[in-house]
Amino acid sequence: MNARGLHLALVLALLGAAPAAAIDPAAGTGGASFLKVGIGSARAMALGRSYVALAEGTDALNWNPAGLALTQQREASYGYMRHIQDIDSPFYMGYAHPLGRTVLGANFGYLTVDGFEVRNSQGVPLQGEDVRVQDGFGTFGVGRSFWYEKVMLGASLRVAHEDNAGTIHNAMAGDFGALLKPNQYITFGFASQNLGANNSQIASVTRGGAAIKMFDLMTTSIEVAKPSDGPVRLGLGGEFMLPEDLLQVGQIYLRMGYYSADDLGQVLQEDRSFLYPMIGSPKLSFGLGMFTAQAFGYGINVDYTLVSYGSLGTADMMQVKVKF
Repeated sequence: MNARGLHLALVLALLGAAPAAAIDPAAGTGGASFLKVGIGSARAMALGRSYVALAEGTDALNWNPAGLALTQQREASYGYMRHIQDIDSPFYMGYAHPLGRTVLGANFGYLTVDGFEVRNSQGVPLQGEDVRVQDGFGTFGVGRSFWYEKVMLGASLRVAHEDNAGTIHNAMAGDFGALLKPNQYITFGFASQNLGANNSQIASVTRGGAAIKMFDLMTTSIEVAKPSDGPVRLGLGGEFMLPEDLLQVGQIYLRMGYYSADDLGQVLQEDRSFLYPMIGSPKLSFGLGMFTAQAFGYGINVDYTLVSYGSLGTADMMQVKVKF
């Protein structure tokens, strides 16, 4: 087998496959695996991917399009993800535009891989071979609120492009999502993603979950997700907002999440930071968020997330949003 693109395929398969003792029969069968790395929302990754009931604004385009309906102002976002094993997402852009109870949104992002060795079918290294791995996606969505903003519905259309060392695949799929807010404290969310494409093109995902806001300072969330090419995953998240009267300038959020990831081994000795073993487990994630409405007359949100993938390394993501 020619090894072009094999590095990317192996890494993504490790992220989605179950432990060797109980490999899911569908593991590794889904296309557009790059969509699984979490491009598009630092907050979602910090909360252990338990985001189907919390998604809003531009974040909703990749997690639950119904969350678009919660957008109160125009919102533009930019994100950068430094992933593991020389996998990077250097560019993500999203925009949400409210039109009364209806909100339109669009986003675009891509992922690149550099620095891996290329071999031919006999395993001989190909020196000086120009290898290009660049995968991307674009999404257009619409969300609308009903029944005094207690019910939100949304839908989106996504195009995915894969260029793995010259092997090119394109696919189109749709998402549908719903949010139910019976009161100001609890939200239920559901999303069915990547509909209309077969599994070999884009793996579909079904998400369901809930979020609870307590004392206006603490938010907890839970999500159960089932991809068509892997086992059921559980995500748990917690977000604490420091009291605004202590800061005077805005809001600061501390986040932590749990995700039922597979055992990817321990962080290598040379890669261990002063936070090890806190970030040694691929099941835990951490994040920090800051929001201020006093900068340049706009609402500015900055989010940072740190996620460990065990022996594969550590990934982090930075995202900036402007509300105007």
